[in-house]
Amino acid sequence: MGNHLENKIGASRDGVTQIGKDLRADAHSVIDKVAEQVPPLTNRLAERAHGGVDAVADRADGAADAVAARSRQLADSYKRFAESGRGYVRSSPVASVLLAAAAGYGLSKLFGPRK
Repeated sequence: MGNHLENKIGASRDGVTQIGKDLRADAHSVIDKVAEQVPPLTNRLAERAHGGVDAVADRADGAADAVAARSRQLADSYKRFAESGRGYVRSSPVASVLLAAAAGYGLSKLFGPRK
């Protein structure tokens, strides 16, 4: 009977050992499958991140171009206004001085101290 019990214990131990080996093999298989999926997932995330950065940079470039174009328009408008103002002052110096004096008086009344 002692041998029979020892055989059963040995068989049980062998069964548990086999279960451990199977679990180990299964765990390694799952780890390998996950490891295979990590690079593609990482690549997809990196591609999306690069795409987002490119989209933001493109919008910033567009905004910079729009600001530059508007600045050129304003500079051109200022030049035309300044040239026409200079032309008016040269052609009518007395009227220009009177207009400037009237504007100065009006601004002093508007922004001066109130009593």
